[in-house]
Amino acid sequence: MFYLCSIGSNLEPELHVSKALDELLAHFGSLQLSSVIRTKPVGMHSSHDFLNCLLVMESRLDAAHLKQRFVALEVAHGRDRSDPLCKVHDRPLDIDILANSTDGDFATTEVDSYLAELLAELYGHGEVHDPKVALQLELPVGSGKTVIVQQIGLAPTTLDASSQLSQSAPAIHLDAGPCHITVPHQ
Repeated sequence: MFYLCSIGSNLEPELHVSKALDELLAHFGSLQLSSVIRTKPVGMHSSHDFLNCLLVMESRLDAAHLKQRFVALEVAHGRDRSDPLCKVHDRPLDIDILANSTDGDFATTEVDSYLAELLAELYGHGEVHDPKVALQLELPVGSGKTVIVQQIGLAPTTLDASSQLSQSAPAIHLDAGPCHITVPHQ
């Protein structure tokens, strides 16, 4: 199953979004990622701006079990999910499942207005006007002694753990159409 997910953070957002993406990539192996944008808080009062992005990922987990993994990741990053008002408080990490499909095509999915430009950009149907933010991912290679630093956030990209770990295997990218892949030349 393919999932369209959002990531947001407004407490040390550069740190938490980068680390969450590192952890998701290590666990799920491949992520199709939008640009990362800075936005004002929506539905809450806070002086801390958010970093937000969208990602498409594939998982054998059903939506309920995947959400459990996301909640565990949020808690590991310091979010207090036991607070009944946690939706309106500042947060180090928030990961939501927005939609799922068997073909990975979310181009026409309805998302909150502050994410709509990210979705359009992800599928090549528009551009983002909110300020984009460059983040650094630190991807371990082999036994973890060597680290590749990759900049993300300024444009949509596909992250593939196997292509980061082995230069011999090309990355395979889903395009916007069902059942199509592209393999970039190396």
